[in-house]
Amino acid sequence: MLVELRGADQFQALARQLRAAGAKGLGREMAAGLRKATAPITRAVDAEAGQVMPNRGGYRRALTGSLRHRTEVRTTAVRASVKVRTYADGTGSRRDVPALNKGQLRHPVYGRSRKLRRGPKAGSIRANPWAVTRIRAGFWDRPTARAMPAAQAEMAKVLDDVAARLARG
Repeated sequence: MLVELRGADQFQALARQLRAAGAKGLGREMAAGLRKATAPITRAVDAEAGQVMPNRGGYRRALTGSLRHRTEVRTTAVRASVKVRTYADGTGSRRDVPALNKGQLRHPVYGRSRKLRRGPKAGSIRANPWAVTRIRAGFWDRPTARAMPAAQAEMAKVLDDVAARLARG
């Protein structure tokens, strides 16, 4: 997800004032405030993941326990961009969050391995194939869309607060 704040004139003026004042601490506070403003989005995604994932097989607990969100804030003279990345660590590797968002839960068939009974390799152990279970699509998109207005309002408050503090001197 990429949220771009584009009040170009206002943001350029704010960036000029920050540079002129040499207010590095204020710039850090602004970045921290923008990072904190994404909290409604991450909370909504966590709640939705718990509702969408099937409880059988432990998938709900496994995903909700491993979901992590990383927020990256970049500010330039022209715009501020805030990226929220969601990932989940599995046992051996990262879970495929984009596929889950599309409604595809890929998992191994229960038992993971079986002994072949016939054929030239009879008696050898073979890994079971993976299966795809359909889940409700949009576990990330839906809550993000619902929480976006609140996050954008909070980000606007942060920028207004920084502008007001600069105006006071």
